[in-house]
Amino acid sequence: MKKVLTLLFFATIGLVHGQASFQGNHLFEVYGGGPNFMKYNFFGLGPNSMSNSGSTSIPPSGIRYAYMISNDVSIGIDVMYNSYRENYLSTDTIFVNNQWTYVSSKYVDYKSRLRVQARFNFSLPNSSPNVDSYIGLAVGTNNRWEKQWVNDSLSYSYTSTDLVSVPVSARLCYGFRYFFSYNSALGAEVGLGGPLFSVQYTHKL
Repeated sequence: MKKVLTLLFFATIGLVHGQASFQGNHLFEVYGGGPNFMKYNFFGLGPNSMSNSGSTSIPPSGIRYAYMISNDVSIGIDVMYNSYRENYLSTDTIFVNNQWTYVSSKYVDYKSRLRVQARFNFSLPNSSPNVDSYIGLAVGTNNRWEKQWVNDSLSYSYTSTDLVSVPVSARLCYGFRYFFSYNSALGAEVGLGGPLFSVQYTHKL
């Protein structure tokens, strides 16, 4: 009975510490997520917005690199970008020749954000040798831009100096990767300070 319990104990230890990435591994990731909060409360930045004629959006997306400095900790860099662009018409009234005249103008509004963060991942115990699960912490820059064109002429252009009160960004997240081969994995993250939810592809060296 004692031998059986001993075997079960060591088997349990092996299960708890199952993981796919170890000290010395290099991890390269591409990811995309959402939602893109830039599009909320965005339409109608002209004086009298009338109709939306189109929009384009890049949700929070980016690339990451991580190096496993131990079996439990990796350090790396995360580059994250998202943007939103909207085209619409806005009609205003002007007084010309003793009468009110309606004038329609074409507006293009554009916002974007770029974050470059130092990233730390802390591996969590799991029961599969094909899975990495982790808690991620990141801190870095917080760059924003905002522009508007009226009838194809630049109306204003703001940078981070005008738009950002705290020039530092941070992220806290939980994620996992499933390695369907030794080098390749698919995974997902949930977190704050960036996409609430994202999916990712990982290549391991």
